[in-house]
Amino acid sequence: MATERLRFAPEMLARLGEELIPHPDLGIVELARNSYDADAESCEVRLHNVGEPGGTITVSDVGDGMTLESIRDGFLLLGRSAKVDDAVTAGGRRKVGEKGLGRLAALRLGRSAIVRTRPRAEPQREHVVRIDWQRYDEATSIEEVDLEVTSRETNELPGTTIEILNLRAPLADADVRRLARSLVMLTGPFPDKSDDFSVVLHAPEFSELQRVVEAGFFEAAHYILKATLDENGQAAAYLVDGAGTMIASGDHFAVASASEMGNHSGYLAPPAELEVWMFNRTKPSFNTQMTPALRKAYLAWLDEVGGVHFYQRGLRVHPYGDRGYDWLDMNVLQKRNPEERPGTNNSVGRLKVVSDNGTLVPKTDRSGFVENAAFMQLKEFVRAALEWAADVRLQRRDRRKIEEKKKTREKVKETHDRVDAALKLVPESVRPLVQQAVREDRAAMEERLEVVESDLMLYRTLSTVGTTTAVFAHETLRPVDTIEQMVGSIATRGERELGGERFASVLADPVELIRKSAASLHTFAELPLELLKQRKRKWRDVDINLIVQDIVESFDPYFSDARVSVSTDLAEDPPPLVRSTIASVEAILANFLANSVAAFTSPQNPSPERTIVIRTETSQDFVTLGVLDSGPGITDISREDVWKPGKSTRNEGTGMGLTIVRDIVLDLKGQVSAVEHGELGGAEFYVSFPRIVSS
Repeated sequence: MATERLRFAPEMLARLGEELIPHPDLGIVELARNSYDADAESCEVRLHNVGEPGGTITVSDVGDGMTLESIRDGFLLLGRSAKVDDAVTAGGRRKVGEKGLGRLAALRLGRSAIVRTRPRAEPQREHVVRIDWQRYDEATSIEEVDLEVTSRETNELPGTTIEILNLRAPLADADVRRLARSLVMLTGPFPDKSDDFSVVLHAPEFSELQRVVEAGFFEAAHYILKATLDENGQAAAYLVDGAGTMIASGDHFAVASASEMGNHSGYLAPPAELEVWMFNRTKPSFNTQMTPALRKAYLAWLDEVGGVHFYQRGLRVHPYGDRGYDWLDMNVLQKRNPEERPGTNNSVGRLKVVSDNGTLVPKTDRSGFVENAAFMQLKEFVRAALEWAADVRLQRRDRRKIEEKKKTREKVKETHDRVDAALKLVPESVRPLVQQAVREDRAAMEERLEVVESDLMLYRTLSTVGTTTAVFAHETLRPVDTIEQMVGSIATRGERELGGERFASVLADPVELIRKSAASLHTFAELPLELLKQRKRKWRDVDINLIVQDIVESFDPYFSDARVSVSTDLAEDPPPLVRSTIASVEAILANFLANSVAAFTSPQNPSPERTIVIRTETSQDFVTLGVLDSGPGITDISREDVWKPGKSTRNEGTGMGLTIVRDIVLDLKGQVSAVEHGELGGAEFYVSFPRIVSS
């Protein structure tokens, strides 16, 4: 019986090397990581004529070097790491470990490579391996090529020098800059960075980036978030301000509850530490004067190091924190509230994992980790901690705004009282003139205030337009798709070909469907314009019932398309009159209706019964507007939290719609309330305004 063995064609080296690793810097970084595992204090990378084919890259360190055994069973063994998971070097470092494919990619950047290594265990001894890739290209299989390891005496210090010769392709300026950033960020820009390992790239791009990164503007942070995940999967977090004063702390339940996943039992992830410094790009927390040069350096630093970076066993893992790679969706979440949420351009953070016991598995192409359960749970921990910090900041902002409004009202009242008291001291002969002047001044102030409030209403209306558009945007795709499909149908089976009677019997229904879809699209096009009309932003006595009827009529095509039945239950006597603007009430009602329809059509919990009732009620002092639906109700969030900024039960929700409603109602001196499961089984939302008595 004949025996055979698997063999590998030389083309596999290209597949596993340069074709698998997308960027040349990743391979060079792997060589630097090898230096770290060799307990080297530093690693030097030199580039010579790399801007054209035929250049040379040299990577050298003064580390432990490699013995003949480690060359054979480690360096030249591809696909299996000789580094045991969580193994510790003689110097106390945890080895970063990899499969050798990044190293292979680096060596194959050139047409040949020379490895010179001087093991610390064999003083004054050097082992040399020369790899000529042309020999592999000419062979039938990889196994046919023998590599000779020569040994000789040397006076050089222990360590390893790798020369990558005769580059196959030049490194563009962008490649060199990318390499420079990867090496600068490998050990991080953080204030407590260890000095026991450093990497130097001898290139102008590296020096430039090093100056930017090491400028270090951490003292300009307004907030600092610190969170931990222990070996039992329990999270904890605290938030401090730029001066180091504790603002809030949260245990595992508080942190986990801030996340949409709500992992209350514990995260099945390795222990980790998270630190995020949060900045204001326009107003940094500097003690020194913000000169133009300082501002430029500050912004350049944020642009270069912004985002949350992942550090495993002391070294950064690509691509987490790379420019343009928002692996935590920070920028998406930031849109909910730009003032209080960090993004990749106004925060600098790091996630540190020291011991993971092999649960974090590197991808073959060295672009991060396989997204297994451990990694996804770790990612969810970071997102939960960020969300918890955002909640704390938003709550502080809300309390501050409410307190400021209260103080302002009290101050105005105190000022009026003092003026009225002073008027009594004015001689009676001139008192009427002074009183008239005061009345006119107050009237002018009221008029000015009305203008300011009108502008404020415009901005809120603009926000509502954006929110409404975001909520409805995905709904417009269905009508658009329907139109496209039906137009194709009409094109192939048109009246010209079929005749009038035949067309009516075959295509009447598709044409009608097109018409309804177009009407639905028309609704979405008209709504933003209607909300922004100037006449609707003027203060007046508003009849709520008339606005309800107009909105229901305008939304009718959309309700029909979504198979939603809408009815009204409107108070007639006395009429529901309030002092407001039409745009304000329309914005409130549009947000309520958008939430109801979104609840009905949620992929997670679609509602077969889709009923909405819009109700108005009047009492002696108040007018109440309510929207009731038969949807799933308010779930996964408390009825108090639905009004808070950034809180949404839907992944695509902005979390701002009901906050805008609340602020509008508070400005109108009204109240808001919600019921989780009401009369129709679903949610109920109510707003109450002071009633205007008609004359």
